[in-house]
Amino acid sequence: MAISVETSKMLSNRWDQLTTKVSSVINKCEEYARWTLPGVFPPSSTENVELQLHKDSLGAQCVNHLSNKVISTLFPAQRLFFRLYISEQMREQAKAAMQAAQAQAATDPQMADAEAQLNGAMMLAEKELAAVERKAADYMDMVAYRPQAITAAKLLIITGNALLFNPRGKPVQVYNLRNYRVLRDLSGGVIEIMTKENKAFETFAPEVQVQIQTLNKLKPKHKQKSGQYENTTDVTIYTRIVLEDDGKFHVYQSADDIELDTDGAVFTADKLPWIPLTWNLIQGEDYGRGLVEEYSGAFHAVNTLNGSLLNIAAIMGDIKFLVSPQSLIDIVQLNNSPPGSYHPGKEGDVSTIQVDKLQDARFIAEMIERHERRVAQAFLLNSAIRRDAERVTAEEIRQDAQELETSNGGVYSRLAATWQQQQATVLLDQIGFDGKVLGITPKIITGMDSLSRIGELDNIRMMISDLAMLNAVPEDIRRAIKPAEFLAVVGTNRQVDFGKFTKTTGELTAEIEAEQQKMMELQQNQAQGQAQVAATREFAKGA
Repeated sequence: MAISVETSKMLSNRWDQLTTKVSSVINKCEEYARWTLPGVFPPSSTENVELQLHKDSLGAQCVNHLSNKVISTLFPAQRLFFRLYISEQMREQAKAAMQAAQAQAATDPQMADAEAQLNGAMMLAEKELAAVERKAADYMDMVAYRPQAITAAKLLIITGNALLFNPRGKPVQVYNLRNYRVLRDLSGGVIEIMTKENKAFETFAPEVQVQIQTLNKLKPKHKQKSGQYENTTDVTIYTRIVLEDDGKFHVYQSADDIELDTDGAVFTADKLPWIPLTWNLIQGEDYGRGLVEEYSGAFHAVNTLNGSLLNIAAIMGDIKFLVSPQSLIDIVQLNNSPPGSYHPGKEGDVSTIQVDKLQDARFIAEMIERHERRVAQAFLLNSAIRRDAERVTAEEIRQDAQELETSNGGVYSRLAATWQQQQATVLLDQIGFDGKVLGITPKIITGMDSLSRIGELDNIRMMISDLAMLNAVPEDIRRAIKPAEFLAVVGTNRQVDFGKFTKTTGELTAEIEAEQQKMMELQQNQAQGQAQVAATREFAKGA
């Protein structure tokens, strides 16, 4: 059943209603950004103000590293993140047509080349799909998608929320929680999206400027003090995307509460160019939670401890001298004298204040290192997962990195469903390709799918390593082990489908018989050769 939201009220009033639910989330996000990248989600008034408020750069390093890693996995630069495949239904229909053609070819010679024609048609279809994929990749480069995707990933990691807008033929836009609102149902499905932007009047298209000026004159309550909009007049644009009873999203827009004509813009859910993203969405909530929130305790501890360490360092670096009251040294003369000068006095008249804070500073530094290591592991910093030793093998680093990356596999799966799949559909729609009617659908080939393939290779590598243990078994014991059964046990426990690449009993038997046959033929050839040599010798003797 479709869910609709009332659309008769002014959009500015609706924006204020949705804002009351997100004010507390915005306050938290400002704090999370202050610990990591303040510029990603700065406070409301930050003009001409330095935004680096954290006492340590670890948070910035973690977010920059993980955001690039996520986008490199989801949207690799070298290849498209999806492939177009002909559905199984269409393939089954083509297969049935081939079988029918083969049956007719047996009785009708004119149908003999029907199968070849069908195969050629399938190959031609594959080439056409490859051309569409290249066109989609070029379109992504044209709209500068990956840089904006990295910005969205940073927002997801820090605030847990981001909104991607894909205007047709224009660069992608990314909104943070200050500029958009979202309403979801209990299952997390989007019901309503609103965006708010401020633009100068001169930046609007001429036809939109005429529309705003005309409606402003017709509605005195919206009228500007000057009677009309100037080029530099700041205009607030509200855009509302709401799910109506027909199961589609309808777009409404206003500029300073003046309703604009959106030409009846209507989108289905899968082709909606506005994509609201979350890092981790809890059931019943409209807004997600980011990775920084999950480790907010560690970030807060690092920030506080770094402040304490800086204070101790400042105290230890502030050098003070003590002068004995019985000393004859003239302090003013001593301060103004050149190096190497002579003064009356004795050793010990002047001494420095010793601050016994070194142990305290070491303890705080150890606590900071402990929390930083925990945070760095969560954000997949390779330098943080290496053990403290003189020699660390590359295999250890690779295994640890793979283990940590797989631990975030749930994020890749979620983003593949909520981001990649819809982005692929929107992308194909904007380049003018509708493959659904032809049974052609985009299939995601990156993200969790890529990680799962790497995991399969790791399992195969470990299985082969386990099989190599047989070389260390004594020969008399090795004879008692059944190779096929041992392979089955190792492969099953390593979760490897070894049946894909191992030979069956019948194949092994056929190979053994073929080798025996080849050996017999070789022996026969050798025997015939020896017989010919012997006959030649006998003939030579008789001659």
